[in-house]
Amino acid sequence: MIVLDANVLIGLFDPADAHHERAESLLLAYADEPLAISALTLAEFLIRPTAAGVAARAELFVANMGVIVSPLLCDDAAYLAGLRSATGLKMPDAIVLWLAQSASAKLMTLDDHLAKAAMGLGIEVV
Repeated sequence: MIVLDANVLIGLFDPADAHHERAESLLLAYADEPLAISALTLAEFLIRPTAAGVAARAELFVANMGVIVSPLLCDDAAYLAGLRSATGLKMPDAIVLWLAQSASAKLMTLDDHLAKAAMGLGIEVV
């Protein structure tokens, strides 16, 4: 399983995005792997499409990719706070890291800071 950072979805969804080609090639290289995101990552991805009036299209885009959307639970709060504190990541990135770690999954991101934190925790970054 591969956990996606929002920047991968954002780049993939918008052909004009500076990271579109990189996101597309990464996802093609790992096309056989199941994909997952957190509910917060989905919300983060939906910000621009919502502002542009194409939120429904963006939600369908994610659904058609077969991405598993993982909820956040109250029981996760203390661990997430600790992870954010230990890594210095912003909460959305800490949540991506938490999901990859808790699912024993790989992580796909275009963010060097998140990638470095993930590798420091022994999470494979693709």
